Amino acid sequence: MHVGQPLSIIMNVRSGHHGQGHEMEMQLIAQTLEKTGFDVEIFFTTEDFPLQQCIRTAIARHQPFEIGKQGMVVAAGGDGTINAVAQALIHTQIELGILPLGTFNYVARALNIPIELPVAVQNLIEGKARPIHVGQVNQMIYLNNASIGLYPVIIENREYYNKKFGRFPLVAYLSGLGVLVKSHKHYNLQLKIDGQQYPLDTPMVFFGNNQLQLQDLRLKLAACAAQGKLAGVAIGEVSRWQLLQLMIKLLKGELEQAEDVYSFCADHVEISAKRPLMKVALDGEILQLRTPLKFSVLHDAIQVRVPHAITSL
Repeated sequence: MHVGQPLSIIMNVRSGHHGQGHEMEMQLIAQTLEKTGFDVEIFFTTEDFPLQQCIRTAIARHQPFEIGKQGMVVAAGGDGTINAVAQALIHTQIELGILPLGTFNYVARALNIPIELPVAVQNLIEGKARPIHVGQVNQMIYLNNASIGLYPVIIENREYYNKKFGRFPLVAYLSGLGVLVKSHKHYNLQLKIDGQQYPLDTPMVFFGNNQLQLQDLRLKLAACAAQGKLAGVAIGEVSRWQLLQLMIKLLKGELEQAEDVYSFCADHVEISAKRPLMKVALDGEILQLRTPLKFSVLHDAIQVRVPHAITSL
């Protein structure tokens, strides 16, 4: 039993193609959790009560409790929602719980957290706390990936079509293909990888923190992420046709063997550019961050409620 332990559910009603319509289900989940002794409160996002305000309000509810009894904040949504809650839990003793309601649910899948809601609820009751490492760029964290260049454009294009057609995997894939066909922009960057400087003219630099996602992308860098290091891929100066060919190689699991593709496994990476701000995609959310972009890994940064037999993130 979890008598008296606070548990706050942050429900992002706009997450994935599962998010809407779950308000009643969350009330039933709260009742189930209360029967095991949790002191449950649900925070639903609205236009007047946006996600960040939900998170701040929920965390404030846990802070008066003494260390070791601060309970759990549960992110009910997709990977972007989980990222936002995890960001706020860095440097706290509050545990992160996950109810996966997103499109791809990479964070939950990497941690063997069940995708089916009833079983995911049982994990909140019966699971154990486990520390995970997260990627970080300029004090902002990512659980799955971070990227600059082409990938943030793909994300923005995906969000545009999601609003028109809904959040479905096919929409994500087709919108990404549309960007590849239309977009051909390069960035003049300076990469400092563990102290070594490398000039690079590139359409995209990608960092992966989630082993499962890297494996799904058929990148051998999954082993690097498993070691708690920065796993990165950068594409050199290529034409639009060459870029499409690289995407085909990615699908075949041959991207890292292609010319003009550079992979690296590092402890620290710094990316400099002439522009003062750059768009960075963190777990599918777009941010404007100041350059230089400083990437690192925070080890054992967050306590996550996971099943007793899990893989590594």
